[in-house]
Amino acid sequence: MLARETPVQDKPPTDTPPADLVILGARQVVLCDPGKPDGIGVVEGGAVAVRGELIAAVGPAFAIMALIGAQTRIVDARGGIVAPGLVDCHTHLIFEGDRSSEYFHRTQGLDDEGLVAAGLVWGVPASRAINAGLPVERLAEAALRRARSMLALGTTTIETKSGYGLDHDSDLASLEVARLVEEVTGVEIVGTYLGAHARPRDGAARYLDQMIADTIPAVAERGLAEFCDVYVDPDVFTVEECRRVLAAAADVGLAAKLHTDARVNVGGARLAAEMKAASVDHGNMLSDDDLRALADAGTSVAFFPGFDWAVGHPRPVNARRFACSGINVALATDLCPVCWHLSQQMSMGFACRLSGMSPEEALLGVTLNAARAIRRDARIGSITPGKQADLVVFDVPDFRQLAFRFGSNAAAVVIKKGRVLVDATRLNPRDEQ
Repeated sequence: MLARETPVQDKPPTDTPPADLVILGARQVVLCDPGKPDGIGVVEGGAVAVRGELIAAVGPAFAIMALIGAQTRIVDARGGIVAPGLVDCHTHLIFEGDRSSEYFHRTQGLDDEGLVAAGLVWGVPASRAINAGLPVERLAEAALRRARSMLALGTTTIETKSGYGLDHDSDLASLEVARLVEEVTGVEIVGTYLGAHARPRDGAARYLDQMIADTIPAVAERGLAEFCDVYVDPDVFTVEECRRVLAAAADVGLAAKLHTDARVNVGGARLAAEMKAASVDHGNMLSDDDLRALADAGTSVAFFPGFDWAVGHPRPVNARRFACSGINVALATDLCPVCWHLSQQMSMGFACRLSGMSPEEALLGVTLNAARAIRRDARIGSITPGKQADLVVFDVPDFRQLAFRFGSNAAAVVIKKGRVLVDATRLNPRDEQ
């Protein structure tokens, strides 16, 4: 039995102005605060008050009710739980088409070498053939459908990358689409430039030269991304090539991320630690020494059990090793053309069953820890007064059910910056009685 959290607040000051929105009727409010005695911060029978875009107060219902005024909107949690808005810290949201053919070949036992031997075009080059040169409107239509689905599943912040057109104009177009998705849906989008996603068959040096001279400065000048990512693995880019790209990105204010050590340990994690990268992503083959170096550097590890499942990875991440290293461990979908995975609820289920996470670790992995992996934990990822009011009411009686009922969508009400963007309760038959 978990120790239950004592009230976060007593009564608010009597001169406090009324809240704009109050969530009542919750069985649990889950703070996602690992500093609490139970490791996550469960407030039984709690309530949350929102003023403007921020969380104003959280605590026992009797105290929060004092903040209700004539204009306060009441959200009834109906005995469910309230958790922070889910954060997906690694996606490839912006793409057209899919690689379902590759997926089904893999389900029949073909690995990377088998796909090559069969003469199949697969991986990022297959996606490039579809996406290079596509106009913003075409990319936006596809991305918006996925983003709306992710929002309905409780994801309120999405990191997304360029990297399927693999040329200057295509990368800028995909990041423009990311900005448009934020404007249209209300989901917070974090842009990452991933020009170094696949190695050209020839002219790799020339490609990197153009990226450094033209595309990275253009991305920074137009404010299209916060991060620069490089894929470091055999047949992609080397550690030294990655260093060169990330150094150029740092010069124009883009922070570092790395896809690395997914199939072979190539030393990418050591470079990530050296460059104080925000995160190392995938990381299936990270050594214990790598994990210690990353922990010392304050670099997160983001891993994707859903992707490992989709591609039949021979060595899925063992999250117990990560958790014991003291590193910040984040979970993401890695939504991409070969992993059509939109649900961070399902990521939690995969993480517990396939990677050995506890329900507490999994929920932190898709909230506060994911926020740290994109350096937004000061404002999102936990239910803390003063943070952004990104909140989800889930129709489950206990937060641990999120990692158990992962085959369905438990998100009932989704709130972003204090605005209700999804309210599935309006479709509930009880409302018609």
